[in-house]
This record gives sequence, C-alpha cells and structure tokens, in this order.
Amino acid sequence: MQTENECRQPSDDLARLLRVMVELQASHNAILGRISGQLDTALCILEHISKNSCETLNEVHKQTGLQAAEKAIAETLLALYKSAHPEAALAFERLEQVRRHMLECCPPEPPPAPVCVYEPCPRLGPESGSRDALVGVALPNRVIGAPFPATPHADLEEPNEAPGRDVPTGPFRGFVTPGAGQRVMDFKSGPGGAGDPDPVVFGKYTPYGKNATPMSTVAADISGAEVGNVVLASGNWYASYSTDGGSNFTSVDPTTIFPNAADGGFCCDQVIQYAPSIDRFIWLMQFSPGADGNSRLRIAAASPQDVINSKCTNWTYWDLTNGAFGISAVKDQTGPLDYPDMSLGDAHLYLSVDGRGSGSGTGLLVVRVPLNEIQAGGTINFRFTTPSDSASAYGGHLSQNTGDEVFWAGCGKPKDNGTLQVFSWAADSNTYFWRDVALNYNWPNGTISSVAADGNDWLNKLDNFPKFGVTGATRRGNEVWFAWTGSSGDGGHGGFSFPNPQVQVVKVDVKNNYKLLEHFPIWNNDYAFAYPSLATNDRAEVGITLGWGGKTFYANSAVGILGDFVVWYPELSDKATTRWGDYVTVRQASPQTAMFAGFGYAILKDSSKTAGYRFDPFYILFGRNSVVNPIPIIK
Repeated sequence: MQTENECRQPSDDLARLLRVMVELQASHNAILGRISGQLDTALCILEHISKNSCETLNEVHKQTGLQAAEKAIAETLLALYKSAHPEAALAFERLEQVRRHMLECCPPEPPPAPVCVYEPCPRLGPESGSRDALVGVALPNRVIGAPFPATPHADLEEPNEAPGRDVPTGPFRGFVTPGAGQRVMDFKSGPGGAGDPDPVVFGKYTPYGKNATPMSTVAADISGAEVGNVVLASGNWYASYSTDGGSNFTSVDPTTIFPNAADGGFCCDQVIQYAPSIDRFIWLMQFSPGADGNSRLRIAAASPQDVINSKCTNWTYWDLTNGAFGISAVKDQTGPLDYPDMSLGDAHLYLSVDGRGSGSGTGLLVVRVPLNEIQAGGTINFRFTTPSDSASAYGGHLSQNTGDEVFWAGCGKPKDNGTLQVFSWAADSNTYFWRDVALNYNWPNGTISSVAADGNDWLNKLDNFPKFGVTGATRRGNEVWFAWTGSSGDGGHGGFSFPNPQVQVVKVDVKNNYKLLEHFPIWNNDYAFAYPSLATNDRAEVGITLGWGGKTFYANSAVGILGDFVVWYPELSDKATTRWGDYVTVRQASPQTAMFAGFGYAILKDSSKTAGYRFDPFYILFGRNSVVNPIPIIK
C-alpha cells in the first residue's frame, strides 16, 4: 500500500514540470518581445534607406537630364564652329575616319561586369506589395430645377450578380475570448439606461419614411449626412432632405434632377457625405449597365445653401465610366461597377466600388479626387487603383474621417479567417500599398443566417453579398478600426462557439508597423449583429450603426458608441424579409463634431403596399450626455 508521501510525489513532480514550462514560455515571450522591438528598429532604418534611395534616384534623374542638355549644347557649338571654320571641320572629319578605322581594326575590350549585382532576399513573413495609381479626367455638368421627366421603375432590385468572396479557414491563431455580450436597449429609456455616468443620449430623432419617401419595398440601403439645419439622406431610388435640422423631410426623385439616359439609367445604390472643408454635400449615385454592358458612377456636389435655395435641385456633377477605369463591360443586372462607397480626407474625396470587368480583374476599385477641384466645379483629375490588387476587399468600404491617408481591408480569398489584408494610400503619394495583419484568433466563417420571429432569414442576402466584406472602417489618430460580419459557430479550430452571427472588430496601429492592437467581437446570445458602419467624432470616440435581430425579434437598426457594450434602437420592426439591405450609415455630425448622425430603418407592415410592408428610414443625432446636455457654467 502506497504512503501519502508516495502518492503526493507524482503530483509534486507534475507541478514542478508545469512551473518550468511556464518559466520557459515567459522567457521565450521576453525574447520574442526583444526581437520584435529590434525588427521595428530595422524596419525604421530600412524606411530611411528607402527614402534616401528615392531621393538619390531623383537626383540621378535630374543630373542625367542636365548632362543630356549639356551634350545637346556642345553638339550645337560644334556645328557652329564647323560652319565658321571649314578648315577645322575638314580636319575633324579626317580624324573621325582614322578613329573608325582603328575601331574596326582593334575594337575596345567589353566593359567589365558590374561590381555589385542585386540579389533580392527571400520574402519572409506577411505578404506585402504596392502599385502606382492610374489617372483619369472627368468634365463637369450642371443642373437646376429638376427639369427631367421621372423615369418609372419597378419597386424591386435584383440581388448583386457577383457574390461576395469566400473566406477559407486559416492556420490556428488562437481561441476567442468573447467577453461581455452587447446589449440592445430602447433609446427612450433615457440617460443612465446603460448604467454609464455619461451615457449616449439623443439630440434629434425623425422617422421620415411615411411622409417623405416613396416607402420603398426594396432594400433600403440608407446613407446620409448633415450640417446644421440641412440634412440630406438617400435610399434605393429616392433621396430626402430637411432644412429645419431634421424635423421634417421632403422626398426628391433623382431621375427628375439629373438626366437619366446614360447607360441603363440610375439604379440604385447611393452614398452621401458632407465635406466641411469645401462646404459641399457630395452625392454618389450608381447607374445600371446599358445594352452594351457599360455603366458609370455619378458624383454630384452642392452647397447647403444651394440645397435650401433650389429645393435640392441645383447640382454640379461628373460621370466616371467603367471605361475610364479600364474595366470591361459586363452584360448582367449589376454590370461592371457595383456597391459604391465614399469617404473624406483632409484634401481629397475617396470613392470605392466593386470592379467586375475582366479588363483589370475583379476587386475593390478606389478613386481619389481633389476636393478643391470639386469645389471649383470644373474638370476633375482623379487617380485610381487596379481592382485586382484589392481582390480580398471585394464588397468592402473605405475608412471614414481618414485624414491624410485612406485605408481599406479585406479578408476574402486569397486571405483567410486568421488574416486581414490592409490597404493604404497616402494623400501625398501616387502609390498605394498593402500588407497582411495576423489576427488574434480565427473568427467564424460559415453560413451567415439568422431566422427572425416571422420565419424569414433576414441575413439570407448577406450570406451571398457582401458576405464577409469589411463594411465598417474609420480612423482614430494612428489607429484604424475595421469591422465586418462573421457567422455563428467557431473559427474552424474549436474553442468558443458563437450562437448567432456577430460583428468582428479589429484595431490596427498604422504608424507602428501595422501592429494589431485589439481584436474583439460584438455579439449576443439571443440575436445576431450584422452590417456594421463606423465613424469617429472629435472626442476620439468610434460610433457605430448596425443591423440586429433574429429569434424572438425581427430585423432592426441600432446605433451606439463602441466600448459601451450597448447599442440603442429608436424603432422596432414588426416584419422581416430575406433581404434586409446592404448598408446603414453613421457619420461624424457637423458642426457638432462631438456627436454622430445615424441613418437606419425599420421594416413595418403596410397593407397599402403590394408587398404588405415598407422600409421606414430614420435620422438620429446622438452623442454623450455631457455634449448634448452640457452643465451650464455659472459666472
């Protein structure tokens, strides 16, 4: 029979072994930390070398030009001297004949091989690359007074023809730690409902669908922006504007404001921004392909005062065709350009759209336009990327509040669910770059599905498109935040299993070698989250608008500020459909830049509609209680 000491000995040995393993792991982590720091230093040095090399090449190019000019001047002087001194010219020709005979007899030795032959190092670590942007030009057009006849349309829209990209399961990165689930609360519960000392409150809320829009029964695809008393919003087929701070909205038909004969005519995705630096609303519209398979994007600009004075009909606009981007025609419902987005930098407007033609491959096309040229209302000179470079970002959107550099990201093929491919394009550069960022864990990449209370799978369309597209992106100082929808389940390697689709959020330090700062989910046991849109206010807070629903709920919209673990809904749907929509929107408000402007919608039963329901869009202004209701200063 074993004694107590004999029984305890194997346990003690195991404990000592575990302690040794923990100490070894800690030592390895410390070594890896030092190596990482040394690599950061090496990369910084290489960046300086790269800059110096570029400046050296520029100087060599300049000197080569000067030497060529000097050669031309010398040849001119020689010709002048020959004409002035024929006897010297004759002697020069005789010497040239002698030199040629000598070269025929005794040719010179070939030049020695270069002393240095560049041999590229093997590529290790994350994949990266770059390419120079291409250039294009668009001429201006002007309209006022809505002089065009309305173009009738069926109240439907076909799903995007090309599905979003699949995301393979990558090598094991780690298991997710889900953290606290995100709560959903009624914004009418008032300040303190979230248990926060400075909670989110609401400065304005207007559901404007019933009186101000055609009550569309196609996907709402809501966008908008505001400045002071002027709010401009869009959905599929229609737009709405307010001149009293969002209290009342009036609908407008884009086909009466702009000529609609180009390609297959306007339909239907629209995006709206307000650019404070040039005091312009910018309205982006997508056109259907014509019989030849060609289509275009239309950019329109107007000041808030023009919107007021002309009742939203005075615009300068530019058309950007797929041919201008080198993208071939596509003869299907969607055409060569689909799913546009737009963001603003310090000096540029950025557009993105899924390029689908064979000319330059399928992927995300990004366009850069100088804001001062839009303000001037003349010809715009734009630059654009090659779509196939951003194949992983198909169905993605651009970073908002993006400053002096724009970013976008993708996790679709050829990437995987443990890797994010991040793209960047600095405002002072004509070259864009991409590199891989390893994530903390493998996120769920299965079928995206959420069945609502009426039995409709409101994420059925999302599972086709934009699927795992990175639809949320915003810049906060040196950080860029990206967000996209993941499925239920785990990431393919076990660990925690999400009960519903959820939103994945990643924070990357773009000034520190694209270091991953944080990777976390927005999730809940009882309902799904999807379609994230992000923006940043001047308090360095990140606002979000997203969709949520499933199980005992229908499909709804909500807004909030990340980090609160709560999002707020202003209106509940009483109906779900199998196509909820393709995007909702959040913007930094203007001029109240410490707040956010949110644009979402509910789906409501409506017996007056053939479909039996309608989309009801809303505008909501929100921010911290200390901003919306500041404590008065007692003098």
